[in-house]
Amino acid sequence: MQVKILESKRLLDDYFQVDAVTLRHEKFDGSWTEAVRRLNLERGEAVAVLIYLRDKDAFVLVRQFRYGVFASAESGWIDEIVAGVVEDSDPLECARRECIEEAGYVIRDFRSVGRIYSSPGITTERIHCYIGYCNSTDKHYSGGGRDEEHEDILIIELPKEEARRKLLNGEFRDGKTILALQHFFIQEKTY
Repeated sequence: MQVKILESKRLLDDYFQVDAVTLRHEKFDGSWTEAVRRLNLERGEAVAVLIYLRDKDAFVLVRQFRYGVFASAESGWIDEIVAGVVEDSDPLECARRECIEEAGYVIRDFRSVGRIYSSPGITTERIHCYIGYCNSTDKHYSGGGRDEEHEDILIIELPKEEARRKLLNGEFRDGKTILALQHFFIQEKTY
């Protein structure tokens, strides 16, 4: 399958970039689409980590304000797994750093869930998703986020069975959190 880029224009170049692209792509029957305009949010790579405390049989989640949730007429504060943007390091190193910055945990045992696109229709963001296994004694820092990133994070310890109930009742709203919890519960017997 082929794609022809007819025009590309950068609309925003800030914390992330937004491009307007006019393109045509080959269809499954071998013909070509008409020229279509697409917007793309260039976000790069990110990491997300579901922290599991083996000794407490519990997960560590973070609660923080997300404008996108607020703009959708919900409260804006959402419970999610630790996450961050991969900047100058590899994804696993970024995952380690984010676990310390947001939740205060030093984690050495990471299992990959996979690499996912957060919303492939509008963004290039790719998230390296992990489960981080540790114990409560691995909390060596306060966590809570970084002031210079304007983070105000509440750390939540959620017993595994309560997380399972909330998952089954549809109480989580964050996609990467739902995915990581589902993966954990499906794979639980093999880890």
